[in-house]
Amino acid sequence: MKILGIETTCDETGIALIEFKETKFRILSHKLRSQIKVHSKYGGIVPILAAREHKKNLPILFDSLIREIKIDFKKDIDYFAFSYGPGLPPALVEGKEFVVSLAKKYEKKIIPVNHLIAHFYSVLISKNKIGVWQKIKEIPLPALGLLVSGGHTILAFIEDFRKIKKLGETLDDAIGESLDKGARILGLDYPGGPKLEKLAKKGRPLFNLPHPLINQKNFNFSFAGLKTAFWELVEEIRKYNKLDELKQDLAYSYQKTAFETVIIKTKKAFEKYRPKSIIVTGGVIANQFLRKMFVKVFGTKVYFPVKNLSTDNGINIAFSGYFLLDKAVEYSNLDIDPLADI
Repeated sequence: MKILGIETTCDETGIALIEFKETKFRILSHKLRSQIKVHSKYGGIVPILAAREHKKNLPILFDSLIREIKIDFKKDIDYFAFSYGPGLPPALVEGKEFVVSLAKKYEKKIIPVNHLIAHFYSVLISKNKIGVWQKIKEIPLPALGLLVSGGHTILAFIEDFRKIKKLGETLDDAIGESLDKGARILGLDYPGGPKLEKLAKKGRPLFNLPHPLINQKNFNFSFAGLKTAFWELVEEIRKYNKLDELKQDLAYSYQKTAFETVIIKTKKAFEKYRPKSIIVTGGVIANQFLRKMFVKVFGTKVYFPVKNLSTDNGINIAFSGYFLLDKAVEYSNLDIDPLADI
């Protein structure tokens, strides 16, 4: 069975083709195009520009994949998988229109994939290597799932990968958004998270900052208060012309506090639900400092995706489609859901 996955929820255009044989699979092709250069001058993602880039990139990536694979799509492809949401409405529309055009042309059904669920499925992929057969990774269940990304911070209980219950989520900024804003406060360019991580590597935890909601019994998150406290601290230091001198320490302290917040909440959920494992996924888990913090606290019970699969891509969508075959629909029944939840 072969499934083509298409990802256009935000600012990454992704297409991937995966072949499955029972509990094994191999990635036949993986195409990804970033839009960082397009959005960086605006300090964040502009939805209309993201949609325009998807419209331009999708046919280019698809044509490249066809030339590389050289297969009969009508004969050899079984399904198309498409990320229907959550995401930016204009970006999702471009993805939908493209996958519908393919479904019409090749007479195939489409598997709608929830972008959030796809992040959890990504941990079942052991390596991102083209053409190499690998087994679907087995992870002890039930598991606690933490999704940390630019748009989401969600804690969930995963009884199995078809039964996921949300325990809590951010009430304001997502952690990735918070890191970008912290970086902006320090004068770093977009995307700020990776630049903040790089700056923090040379810093020290000199400053105490608040850990919002950690004393509440629920499993919700909040990062807006942390951002405000950080802005006030930076402004105070700026008055004494010490910002350049202390910028690395400020970056370290801010990043460490944000990460401690999600770990404290995750630990509370772990103690309550006693899962067999912990899955941590989403773009922010590409941060090596955060990975090390989770391993230090939870040891071998914690599972991460391959680093370059923690961010948005077509592989996660095609891979998830295999587990959601019963959700396949005719192209006329396909819809998007910008506010989709798990």
